[in-house]
Amino acid sequence: MSDAIDRATQLLTMTQRLVGLIEVEIEALKARRVLGTSTDWEEKERLVHAWRIEVSKVKADPGLIGGIPDRLKADLRTAAKALEDGLEAHALALMATKTVTEGLVRSIANEIASSRSAPAAYGRSGAVNASANREASGLAVNAKA
Repeated sequence: MSDAIDRATQLLTMTQRLVGLIEVEIEALKARRVLGTSTDWEEKERLVHAWRIEVSKVKADPGLIGGIPDRLKADLRTAAKALEDGLEAHALALMATKTVTEGLVRSIANEIASSRSAPAAYGRSGAVNASANREASGLAVNAKA
């Protein structure tokens, strides 16, 4: 029984810590501090790996946490729901950041393309074809910009 309570308590602690880390990432994304999402990366990676293994064990053998107090069961359910909600909010925040970033890159590329034009070229008749709509030269974007 003590082992089941210890296991459930550790699972609860891991889940709550993951929720906290995800909330910090969401706030960093909302504040447009994308680099702020990479803090505590090693801890998140270790926690997610350990959490996944532990949840797999419990799913395979529910008796591992069988007989734990009802309050601990409720806390585990609440933490699992908070983790699920946090992951959903995190995905939405990432999608919003991606959409904004792609829109900015597209706008910058369009602006550059409209301000630059390729040099005038000779047409089929041998005359300078200055009125044709010409594409701008290539554009390279630094991913860290």
